[in-house]
Amino acid sequence: QNIQHARKRDLPRLDAEVSMSLVKLLREKRKAYLTSGHGEITDRNSVPPDLRGRVPERRTTLLKQQLGDLNFEVKDLAPAALEAGVPGDATIVMVLAPTTPLAAAEWAALDAYAKRGGGLFIALDPKGDPELGALEQTLGLKFNPSSITDDVSYVKQRGTVTDRRFAVTSQFSAHPSTTSLARTVGQGIVLLDSGALEELPFMKPDPPTRTFTIRSMVSSFLDHNDNYQLDVAGPKPEKKQRWNIAAAIEGGALGSTPGFRALVFADADLFADTLTRTGTGRASVMMVSGRLLVDSLRWLAREDLVDPIP
Repeated sequence: QNIQHARKRDLPRLDAEVSMSLVKLLREKRKAYLTSGHGEITDRNSVPPDLRGRVPERRTTLLKQQLGDLNFEVKDLAPAALEAGVPGDATIVMVLAPTTPLAAAEWAALDAYAKRGGGLFIALDPKGDPELGALEQTLGLKFNPSSITDDVSYVKQRGTVTDRRFAVTSQFSAHPSTTSLARTVGQGIVLLDSGALEELPFMKPDPPTRTFTIRSMVSSFLDHNDNYQLDVAGPKPEKKQRWNIAAAIEGGALGSTPGFRALVFADADLFADTLTRTGTGRASVMMVSGRLLVDSLRWLAREDLVDPIP
């Protein structure tokens, strides 16, 4: 029995390690550019001093490790460099919860990158800047920074109403970026102080394909006045419904130019390090979203269009 238990425990890990090794051997190194200079969770030093008390510090050790495991070379993309245009060798560009706004010229550069077939990974945060600039119309999305709150489906941490911000959801759509989540649908994931994504109409006759891949539970609401309670009256009535947490957008090809791919998330904490304790009391670092990042990066890098590596 002990041998069988060890096999069940160790084989999935061994399979993952073999798969990652094959990726490094058989695929050319790709480049992932991470925007910097706006207080992103990957660039804590650029958070303005007057905002550091409002914006929690989050580490991204696992995010960068998983990028390396998938054979991505990680490079910073500072404001001046971004304004000049996304480098031509970029496989993906990641915008991870900027605290201060990107300049209009930076959003325009990201929009131009998308329109020439780029891959965008954007994760926003209620405590950060909510804008998407020129990408709002291209992606058909707007970020609502009011916090997802759930008084039914949540993780009890402190024993107070603030626990309602640890909302749990198991609402995942069928999409390559949520393959692993769908396999663990009974478990769900924790949304740590998430916002929501709102639909905007596409302006052109041949719009991109947009799929909302993660939604909250129907018992959740947007807490506009930040009191952790459902307020159905007042200037901004609150209501319980499923809210959009993540979206996958895919543009159509234009001649020889491939269509863009973009993933947008209303919760950057899905990709930050989270400290947990095992049953033996040992501390370990994990992502609350499991393999969501790996599946997302593979879809953005168009691995579904080449011969798969197990």
